Amino acid sequence: MIRRIVRPMAACSFVAIVAVVGCGDGKLKVYPVTGQVLYNGEPLPGVDIALHPVDPKNDTGYPPHATTDEQGKFSLMTYVKDDGAPSGEFRVAIAYAIEKAGDDGGDQIKKLAFQVPAKYLTKETSGITVTIKSGSNELTPITLEGPPRSKSKK
Repeated sequence: MIRRIVRPMAACSFVAIVAVVGCGDGKLKVYPVTGQVLYNGEPLPGVDIALHPVDPKNDTGYPPHATTDEQGKFSLMTYVKDDGAPSGEFRVAIAYAIEKAGDDGGDQIKKLAFQVPAKYLTKETSGITVTIKSGSNELTPITLEGPPRSKSKK
């Protein structure tokens, strides 16, 4: 008689664990996110943008991120290109790469002539937050301010 009670209880426990863990791939659901980065009112191309979750439950292991195009526009990715970000509130960090390989195919490293002001480099100091909602998200332009940029192309 005890066996008959234990097996149904074990089955119920298993079902409860599966329900809590879920049958999915363990990834958070993400939603499409597009936006634009402006610097002193002008599109800012070639910068990396990263969203860091305020709530640890939205941590995907690597922050949703993107690189802006020539018009300063971006489409975030979390797991695969352009898939978006989880819903929630995020702190933003924005930066150019500090160094990059030469465009001529050589292995020379050169510093970029312009850098985003230091306050925008970390989530703690940027002062920028965004909220991602379920569904498609078009963020209001993210506006950075600082000293004038040189007009030379990167």
